[in-house]
Amino acid sequence: MNRTLKARLSWMMFLEYSVNGTIFPILSLYLKTHLHFASWQAGVVMAMLPAAAIVAPLAASRIADRYISAERLLSVCHLFSAIVMFSMWHLRSFPAMMCAYFFYGFCFTPTFGLTNAVTLHHTPDARRDFGGIRMWGTASWVVVGWAFGYFWVRGGTVPGERLTHALPLSAALSLVLAAYALTLSPASGTGAPRVHAPYSEVLRIFLRPGMLLLCMLTFLNSICHQFYYFGMSPYLHQVGFADKFIMPAMSLAQASEVVVLGFLGLFLARLGLKRTMVIGVLAQGIRLVMFAVGGSTVLILAGIGLHGFCYAFFFTAAYLYVEQHSTSGTRAGAQQVLTIIIAGVGTLAGSLSAGYVAQFFTVNPEWIAWSRFWLVPAAITLVIALWLSISFKEEPQESNGATPTTP
Repeated sequence: MNRTLKARLSWMMFLEYSVNGTIFPILSLYLKTHLHFASWQAGVVMAMLPAAAIVAPLAASRIADRYISAERLLSVCHLFSAIVMFSMWHLRSFPAMMCAYFFYGFCFTPTFGLTNAVTLHHTPDARRDFGGIRMWGTASWVVVGWAFGYFWVRGGTVPGERLTHALPLSAALSLVLAAYALTLSPASGTGAPRVHAPYSEVLRIFLRPGMLLLCMLTFLNSICHQFYYFGMSPYLHQVGFADKFIMPAMSLAQASEVVVLGFLGLFLARLGLKRTMVIGVLAQGIRLVMFAVGGSTVLILAGIGLHGFCYAFFFTAAYLYVEQHSTSGTRAGAQQVLTIIIAGVGTLAGSLSAGYVAQFFTVNPEWIAWSRFWLVPAAITLVIALWLSISFKEEPQESNGATPTTP
């Protein structure tokens, strides 16, 4: 693959995930400490993004390359995302923020699939090159966590003053990517052609017993995973982390993800998919218990560092399992369905659940009993691990012409 093109696509991925990495880790903290929303209100606002993710990506997948190229649609989506995010910086009421974040999700969530589509269009050998390009998206969270979360936030004269700048920075990065996407030429003849299978054919994949069970377990684990994203920044704030250290601390999660993804293939080959996924669920439960115990900065940071095992060993493995049972015609749709379960309905239910659980354990507006909060999803992960160990049976890969790709 041409090095210049690979570098340009890597830069696109870096910008794409830095837009989300700027705001998502500290959104619940912003809503609670700067807008003074109740925990349940913060949960409802955060649920608007996954609510939009249930429908928006499917609509975009049918529009891209039929009526407008994926590159141009990516630019349009980020332009509107920037406008909405900048307007959110000036909003203060709960209803206005809730509606704006839903519209933001409708504009922004399709861009994840669009950047994947653009990369695959321009990549002749996706199995060889896609992972290296996508890695820069994860790396951007680490860079943003330190560049903004530490070096910029610590320069404020008032504690937490500059944390609010995450919203306009996210909007600015969307504008940069909107302009950058216009410089990418629509692919013509490179990579594999896009094949749109009927939805009925895609959904038939998920009617198999093993796949149905996997979807249910993935949904439940997505809820637990969202408890982490909802609670971590306000939890770190309450236990005494300075605002300038919150995003750098959370960036350890993405750093560990990069490392663990590099060894995922080895673990899958030696342990098999089922055992690997069980380890991923148990890692999720262990870190939640570590947060519940708390009391030690080292213990908390170690729990954050387990993120790589939680995500790669379970969610990435689930994508690979779906890939193994897809054809070239159903691959994109099947991956989109699993994404809707993880980033859509699972994250939606997780945001709402986390918000109401946090509200239930709120002692006063400034104090939440986080030890009890973390034990709720920890108990769910124990059920998931047992259910997965006892009931899930790997179905043999069918000879369907699918070519596995690295997520």
